[in-house]
Amino acid sequence: MLELLRQQVKNPFFQAIIVVLILVFVFFGADMGGGNQRDAVATVNGQAIGFAEYSREYSRAVDTLRDQFGGKLPKNLIQSLGIKEQIVQRLIQQTLMTQGAQEMGLHVSNWEIQEEIMAQPFFQVDGQFDSARYKQLLAQNNMAPKEYEESMRLDLLGRKVSQRLGEFAVLTDWEIDQRFAFNNNEIKLAYATLAASDFSKDIIVNDDELSTYFDQHKEAYKSAPQVKIKYLAFGVAQAMETMTFSDAEINDYYQRNITTYQEAEKRTARHILIKTDGTNDEAKKAEADGILQKIRDGGDFSALAREFSEDPGSASQGGELGTFSSGQMVPTFDDAVFSLAKNEVSGPIKTRFGYHIIELQDITAAKTTLLSEVRDTIERTLKQQQAKTAAFENAGTAYEKIFQAGSLDRYSAQEGVALLSTDFFSQATPPAELAGKRRLIAETFNLVKGDLSSLIEDADGYYIIYIDDVRQPVVPQLNAVKKEVTIDFKAARSIELAKAKALEILEACKQGTEFRQAVGEAGGSIKTSPWFSRAKLGISALPAAISSQGFTLSEAHPYPETIGVEGNSFYVYRFQEKQTTPSAGQTAKEAFIATLHQEKQLTTLESWLNHMMQTGEITTNPTLIE
Repeated sequence: MLELLRQQVKNPFFQAIIVVLILVFVFFGADMGGGNQRDAVATVNGQAIGFAEYSREYSRAVDTLRDQFGGKLPKNLIQSLGIKEQIVQRLIQQTLMTQGAQEMGLHVSNWEIQEEIMAQPFFQVDGQFDSARYKQLLAQNNMAPKEYEESMRLDLLGRKVSQRLGEFAVLTDWEIDQRFAFNNNEIKLAYATLAASDFSKDIIVNDDELSTYFDQHKEAYKSAPQVKIKYLAFGVAQAMETMTFSDAEINDYYQRNITTYQEAEKRTARHILIKTDGTNDEAKKAEADGILQKIRDGGDFSALAREFSEDPGSASQGGELGTFSSGQMVPTFDDAVFSLAKNEVSGPIKTRFGYHIIELQDITAAKTTLLSEVRDTIERTLKQQQAKTAAFENAGTAYEKIFQAGSLDRYSAQEGVALLSTDFFSQATPPAELAGKRRLIAETFNLVKGDLSSLIEDADGYYIIYIDDVRQPVVPQLNAVKKEVTIDFKAARSIELAKAKALEILEACKQGTEFRQAVGEAGGSIKTSPWFSRAKLGISALPAAISSQGFTLSEAHPYPETIGVEGNSFYVYRFQEKQTTPSAGQTAKEAFIATLHQEKQLTTLESWLNHMMQTGEITTNPTLIE
């Protein structure tokens, strides 16, 4: 209902295009002018991309990858993925996009950024933008509001570039007809499925074959590395138990953070919008005045909104805009709403959307939550803050004493501190008391026997660990894993048999044996797909990769070059029939043309970006990112 007052209509496709072209950048970039020529990782038409900016994006990328891999990055992953080079390339593309937008005369205002952010659902509470939630979510992702707002500016600028370039994407009738036929002409396939599981019952396992299979695959049965550790834990929860805070300290925290406990005044309103296009203000103002007079004469506001309002988001709801606080609407509208008395109706208010007639329905007074209502929460927050500091200090003191004592065991004896310990465990199966401690477990398996860790921070506190012993991976005797090896052997053999049988059927058909006969002699059965097209591969009853290959077949060449494979199933198939789909209805045709136009826009964007890359003066400094 607030959509028109938040921003102009957005095209989701343009957003998707920007993602594909990396114009909406995965790594939120800050100001592109942050470097000089000497510390630039690249220059784009004389504009430097500073090392500090590159470093920020690199750190974010590595942190994201580390989280995806459970806290520990596989060796050489950064190099194999080319992360450093990808980031430089993205920053270059970002700079080119910004420069191209400037040449087109495109820019993004601060109001557009504000409206976009306020419209994001994840920054809203009960459907309304919430400033505290906005700051909280950014803080959780280590991002300052200024940095995020700059990234949003680039996002919106990218959309504008996409929309402007999209104006050059022209479709001809011939293109539409050809693509429609390509997407919608239908075929039928006859096919047989040979699943590996169907061959399992025929496999007889003998010891010689099993032994040979095990010798060929023994690395797969190697045990995981295991460690046995001794450790000290400095838990936050444990430190909290001994902490107390006076009323004065709690009150001081409350006063210092009073804005957290304050809710601004909110207002509930509805409106009637009469749109303008910049050339018809007088006529539209007169139309709005006429509706206002109907209201003053006793007309029902809700009914008049349904009849006359041109806000598609709220008209059907009687003009209802919901409840909002100051700053959530465009300034002129906002000023008007917050100057009205309850049940008062404004005269026509002009904004960039048109003329608004506003009725203020209710006022929710500003509110400050009393200290007594949040005292327990504040005390818990203070305990958590200081307990974490105390746990860190205790861990640091213990670490110094361990070095002074010469070993963890000597420290334990001298200080009378009991060491915690574990039996052997693997990284995938930690003991119950360490379950869920991803950082601790990851660091443990980075150490070798006899190593003492540094302080390890995990979610519940700090740890110091000592690697007491290590069991290296070993290949077990066949008898120890015979059950698992037998299962794997039968599965592998079943796959081999199913594949061989499928290839046998296909070869027989190519040699002239009728399809039904070849499948029948192999003990299989034939199914026929329903009619399906490229636009509707999913209804073929075949995996998409296989059904899509069906369109390469014809009556003259009914069989594919090889069998189809999907998981542990193998497919032999042949062309059966083809038919031309009748012309689509008007609605379907319009939807198809819209999709085709989007593809054409994407091609235009790609061409533009390639042109910018080829004609721009771009230099990079590989030595800075090595």
